[in-house]
Amino acid sequence: MRAIRPILVVLILTLAAMLAVGCSPNNNPGDNQPNQNDPQAAEIDKEITLYFSDQQAQFLAAEKRTVKVASDELQAVAEAVVNELIAGPKGAGLVKTIPPETKLLAVSIQDAMATVDFSKELKTKHWGGSTGESMTIMSIVNSLTELPGIEKVQILIEGQKEDTLAGHWDLSSPISRDESIIGKEIR
Repeated sequence: MRAIRPILVVLILTLAAMLAVGCSPNNNPGDNQPNQNDPQAAEIDKEITLYFSDQQAQFLAAEKRTVKVASDELQAVAEAVVNELIAGPKGAGLVKTIPPETKLLAVSIQDAMATVDFSKELKTKHWGGSTGESMTIMSIVNSLTELPGIEKVQILIEGQKEDTLAGHWDLSSPISRDESIIGKEIR
């Protein structure tokens, strides 16, 4: 009987330890679900249309792209659109329209107008010229107005309205979509 007692004690302790581990807060049945605080857990794929300049800088060409966004909310998708424009085209025959040093500072959307705030590099690193300026502005505006709920775009630099980007376009007021500058689609 004395030999059985230590074995029983070991078995009881082992069983208690197994039960404690199985019921611990770290092993809840819901643990296999995505963590709501993990930014990548909520990401979804979204197809967007971006407009870049053609090689002759005569037209904007559409490039469809699937990107990961934090949510399906309009602001999150608009931020992704602008960041993808800054990253530049992936398709052959397309030309970047925003200086690569440019940073997106903020996007807000109210009353069908997107207000997009860029770092100063949008202006200070811009290559200039009326055509270059047109391609940049209309690339931003036409890409954002592809999104349902955005009809016009106000461009800011470092939180301020600017008279112009490179001396040819009036940036003091919101700008609407211009279909006449859109050429072909590139996939």
